[in-house]
Amino acid sequence: MDNYSSQNSPQKSGNNNNALKAGLVVMTLLSGGLGYMLFQSKETVTNQQEVISTKVMELAQTRTKLDSITVQLDAQIAEVQKLGGDVTELQKAKAELEQDKKDLSKRSSSEIASVKSKYEDKIRNYESLLTAKEQELVKLREENGVLASENQNLNSENSTLKTEKQGLAQSVEKEKAEKEEVTSKNKILAEKVTKAAALKAEYVKVIGINEKGKESEEKRYKAKKLAKIKIAFQLAKNDVTEQERKTVFIRVLDPDGSTIFDSATGSGNFTFNGQELAYTTRGDLNYDNENLYIEMVYGRGGTLYREGKYTVELYAEGFKIGTGGFEVK
Repeated sequence: MDNYSSQNSPQKSGNNNNALKAGLVVMTLLSGGLGYMLFQSKETVTNQQEVISTKVMELAQTRTKLDSITVQLDAQIAEVQKLGGDVTELQKAKAELEQDKKDLSKRSSSEIASVKSKYEDKIRNYESLLTAKEQELVKLREENGVLASENQNLNSENSTLKTEKQGLAQSVEKEKAEKEEVTSKNKILAEKVTKAAALKAEYVKVIGINEKGKESEEKRYKAKKLAKIKIAFQLAKNDVTEQERKTVFIRVLDPDGSTIFDSATGSGNFTFNGQELAYTTRGDLNYDNENLYIEMVYGRGGTLYREGKYTVELYAEGFKIGTGGFEVK
């Protein structure tokens, strides 16, 4: 029994070693497989991240291009408007572009691949429009350059005309001022000549006449004895006054300053210094520039003079030529 156990022990030990080696081999293979699987998984994740990053970049580039086109459209619209061109098409394109930007902002990076070609086509269309409008802008700039040059010439001509007009206006104003000055001087001279030509009544006196026709020259007259008055005066010699028929208006003012007026006895109205005045009586005479002595008689037609001081004023050719007076008691 003992001998048998001793003989089998080495064989058993060998079997155990083989089993251990086999287990190590299996574990090594399993470890390798797991490592390979982990590597593959890591590589897949890396590839997915790269794809996502690429899509995000493409989305960002698309947005950047759209923003750039927006800036260019705004610039073209502003310049075309300034040059007086039509911006309808550009404004329509800008409205579409703003809508495209809004739609793009709502899309995720995972959706960009499905719409990439669509936005690339839109961007090309916008760029083509910008290129076409730039060519139109070149023509507009040239046309406006010509217009600006013509406008500058017109402004220059207008400035010249304005200067000439101002000079003419100043000349006219100067001529007007000179004419007004001459007119004023002529008016003053005419007034002086007119005044110089005015008649002058000298030695004015009032003579009373009673009912019997008897005349008396007193300082005070009795009302009952004063039927008429005679105004006597001398027209002084004046070489400037024309020798022609003259009219002398006489105003007899009562103690209250009112004009004695009776149309039945020849009273009426005349103009003096632009105002209408009443006169008591009037007389026409031929002036011959020889110190003409004049007598004019006025009767009140039976009406008595009341007490007080009376004033007599003489007028001829727009001038007051003399004064006198008398008193009634």
